[in-house]
Amino acid sequence: MELGTIISLLSFTAITAKIPLGILSEKIGRWPIIPTVAVGQSTSLLLYSVAPNTAWFYPIRIFHALTLAAFAPTALAITRDLAPPGKRGDTIGKFLTSFGIAAMLGPFLCTFLVDYVDYPRLFQIAAIIPLLGLGPFLLIRHKSPQASSTEKRNPSLLNSLKKIVSSRNLLILTYLRLNFSFTYAFLITLFAVYAENNLLLVPSLIALLFGIGGTTNTLSRIPSGKLADKIGYKWPIVLAFTILTLAYFTISETANIYLLILAMILYGIAHGMRAVTEWTMLADYTPSESANIATAYLSTIFNIGSALGAITAGALNIFLNIPAIFKLASIITLTGAFAVALIQTSNKPS
Repeated sequence: MELGTIISLLSFTAITAKIPLGILSEKIGRWPIIPTVAVGQSTSLLLYSVAPNTAWFYPIRIFHALTLAAFAPTALAITRDLAPPGKRGDTIGKFLTSFGIAAMLGPFLCTFLVDYVDYPRLFQIAAIIPLLGLGPFLLIRHKSPQASSTEKRNPSLLNSLKKIVSSRNLLILTYLRLNFSFTYAFLITLFAVYAENNLLLVPSLIALLFGIGGTTNTLSRIPSGKLADKIGYKWPIVLAFTILTLAYFTISETANIYLLILAMILYGIAHGMRAVTEWTMLADYTPSESANIATAYLSTIFNIGSALGAITAGALNIFLNIPAIFKLASIITLTGAFAVALIQTSNKPS
């Protein structure tokens, strides 16, 4: 229960912070946000490494959330603005591949390091990584002629949110985002504990499983973006949520390492396909002047689902075993596959 609470703090903090920070980034400019986030994340990781007891994780987690809250909305809004006409899905897919690469390399690096260094040193090594991107980013910022065109807009929060809640497709997208993030929190909160305590897997093998999921997540993103540009959103999202259902059910039913590997492969494919298709759909159905607020909104929905999911997972485990909780996750994700039928494929904003 305490683990679920600590994990959920990042999401709960981001829920209140993302939209205000999205508005702020539109007013002061999007590009300065990124280096601020890099420094803040590095500082957060260092603080984790020196925490003397679990009580310290609560304020550190809140600080970590504040530093990260503006990143995804700002970075995705910049990517949207720089995307060539007719290739928005492809461009967003390529950009989101960078997240997939991180999800792939991070666990594999952890698999190697966890056998040689303790947890505090592991966090200290990780703290170096966010700073490595500052040089290339500042170089791109200096050379990009489009950078100034993405800066200093002053959209109305109320008008932007009205456009979102009045759009049937964006409301369905909200449900899909909430559905995925809620069950994703089940996996993040419980799988490692379940694998180590019930399945008796060593930590390096658990990290390897997450790394395998990260690999297929990465590999699926660029093809998913191209697919969304060609055939639209419905069938990729249906396929993604169907695969998620199968992955959760497999995890709940087996202790066989090869089937668990298959489940993580499927999960990664579905995760990448869903992410690219959702963000492309949001970009196509949101006016440019509301891009940052709309992206912050959808990102906030993910945090709401993650926070509620982490708390729910911890609470459910008091009276349900973990396989039963993963079966529940498979039922929840299956409803997402049916909800896609309500998406309208026309009436995009100009």
